[in-house]
Amino acid sequence: MSSNLRMATVLRSTLVVLVASGVLLAFAQPSNATPIFAERYGFSCSACHTAVPELNAFGNAFRRAGFVLPSVPRHKEFPLVLRFQEGYMKDLPPAQTRRFNALAILISTANFGSDRSFSYYARYFFGSQGASGSLYYGWLQHVAAGSGVFERVGEYNLPLIQNATQRLDTFTSMPAYTYTVGQNSANFTTPRWGAMFGQDNGRLNAEVSLNFAEYLGAAYGAPTPPSNVTQLIAFPEIFASATYTLADNISFGALRLAGTRNFHSDLSGESFSDRYYRDGIQAGWSNRHFSIDGQQLWGFDTNADGLGTGTASSGGFVTAKYYPTPHAYLGVRYDATANPFATRDWDFYGAFAPTVRSRLLLEYIRPINRPGAQTQLNAQLLFALPPANWVH
Repeated sequence: MSSNLRMATVLRSTLVVLVASGVLLAFAQPSNATPIFAERYGFSCSACHTAVPELNAFGNAFRRAGFVLPSVPRHKEFPLVLRFQEGYMKDLPPAQTRRFNALAILISTANFGSDRSFSYYARYFFGSQGASGSLYYGWLQHVAAGSGVFERVGEYNLPLIQNATQRLDTFTSMPAYTYTVGQNSANFTTPRWGAMFGQDNGRLNAEVSLNFAEYLGAAYGAPTPPSNVTQLIAFPEIFASATYTLADNISFGALRLAGTRNFHSDLSGESFSDRYYRDGIQAGWSNRHFSIDGQQLWGFDTNADGLGTGTASSGGFVTAKYYPTPHAYLGVRYDATANPFATRDWDFYGAFAPTVRSRLLLEYIRPINRPGAQTQLNAQLLFALPPANWVH
């Protein structure tokens, strides 16, 4: 394909995404579904969400408070919700075999205790594409009223400046959060089993977690690729992060992930260990209609290939989003990773709530200066099946 024809194809695909997003945005409407928490307090989904499941400022504050509004009367609630999502990939990457991927997710959460400061949260994936069902999140937490000090134990996600899975605003996660190095699959997307302690009060968001194991199931319906090498966290993996928000919605922070993993080859019978770390800095700004977030990560593995070779890695992204209405957004993200092979991409996307219980997302990914790399055109529809409702 000539460079002119390739450019014309890229421009046409980009134009299709932007025009389709604009037409759909014209028909966007507020989401008025009644999730578990909205059912409890009697407000609509639009109080907490933009295009579900993304949270707005009030939704984030409600989550930080441990899902409690002390001064608001409580109503009856049903602590279960069934979410369904259908994904479509026009251009399949090498690891994928199906353009359509349907996935059902069962979510449960409730508060308990005399002051409702304790809560649990569970997210279960039903099997998809031949993969078995699995528990993706399952944790108990306590949040102190007012201070935002919390303790959490169970299977949880690592807190990041951008959510990598649960409230992901695109179809695909940031490559900076998903990249692996050699045999070591330690990344920021996979949930961990352990204990987390911290404080999140709207100004300071700081946490430390001790991770003893990680999620090994099929993430969001994608079967786990077969491997002849098993790996286990040798000692508690440590994650620590701190983000501070200044006036005018400006935030900045840093993080570190460090640990040691033991590997065993089922073919050769050999074993080895890899000591690793991932460091990062982050910053963000937002107002009523715009937001900008960025993060840069650096990592090092002492023996990820089992041959004693030290390997440096890095990754990062910058995201800019525009909210034409309170319940829709258009975004562009620049991604770059090197583990040690470098990749760069542009990610263009748009999302809105076409009905009171759904989100429609369109995404176009364009590789940068990677001969042979293909573009991706993706679409996703999320909705809650009646009589179940949306949940945060």
